[in-house]
Amino acid sequence: MKGYSLFMGLLLVLACLISPTGLAQAQSQQLPAGLSSFSMPEAAGATPEPLKVYTYKPASWQNGRPIVVVFHGLKRNAEEYCQGWKEYAEKYNFLIACPEFTESKFPGVRYYNFGNVIDNDNMGGNVQPKKQWIFPAIDNIIKETKKQTGTQKSKVIIFAHSAGAQLIHRYVLLNKGTSADLIIAANSGWYTMPDENITYSYGLKGLAPTKKDFRNAFSKPVVILLGENDTVRSKVLRKTPEADAQGQNRLERGRNFYNQAQQKAASLNLKFNWQLITVPGVGHDGTGMAKGAIPLIEALAH
Repeated sequence: MKGYSLFMGLLLVLACLISPTGLAQAQSQQLPAGLSSFSMPEAAGATPEPLKVYTYKPASWQNGRPIVVVFHGLKRNAEEYCQGWKEYAEKYNFLIACPEFTESKFPGVRYYNFGNVIDNDNMGGNVQPKKQWIFPAIDNIIKETKKQTGTQKSKVIIFAHSAGAQLIHRYVLLNKGTSADLIIAANSGWYTMPDENITYSYGLKGLAPTKKDFRNAFSKPVVILLGENDTVRSKVLRKTPEADAQGQNRLERGRNFYNQAQQKAASLNLKFNWQLITVPGVGHDGTGMAKGAIPLIEALAH
């Protein structure tokens, strides 16, 4: 009988492993505590190569605690961003996932900042078919991260800084829905204004947005997070006439973007679910801006 019981037990384990539920349970064990990474297939981008996601998982993290998906800036230094969030992850028991949008797979401003909506790194040009836009990759990253952790209850927060915030605010405007429970776009260099008279990337001319598109955008749970001291016209800050029309620095441009979005929502009689928050004493610093995001994440978790 002992041998029979052992044999049946082994059969039960094998059945669990080959069943969908068993696979989910096995996958939930794939992501270890501490710094780690996983690769996932991703069709979006200029090449078919996988997309890598760096993670930090506190040993005490469990299903129900927040997942923060952090989008890097111009340097595409996802691993460094993950390291920068490590302290917050441990202190507040967040799981951090930092996708890496490599230059080879997502080349230039066109593929990362602009989401491959147009075929150049500035403005105008040819609008690409929507199936070539990279915004669906964002929801794929959220889905795969939840799969890797086996979570069902955890809220997902997007935190994007600088060039990452450019991608994410355009995702807000142009992607139909979102898998995130909160979207925080911090210190974007310049914006796609909700204005159909200005050519993309600075506006929506040529994309023919409908009232339903604006409703989708303005109903998303968005925070425009700005550093009080992000007022330097640094070397990497875009200084084209179109960008400078939005403001002389990131702080001014962020405020103008939020105000124009709010006015657009009011003109269309649409619900406006965005917030504008300024972080005192912080400039163009991704880790510093994370401090301003912590209370928002914690409020969502409770």
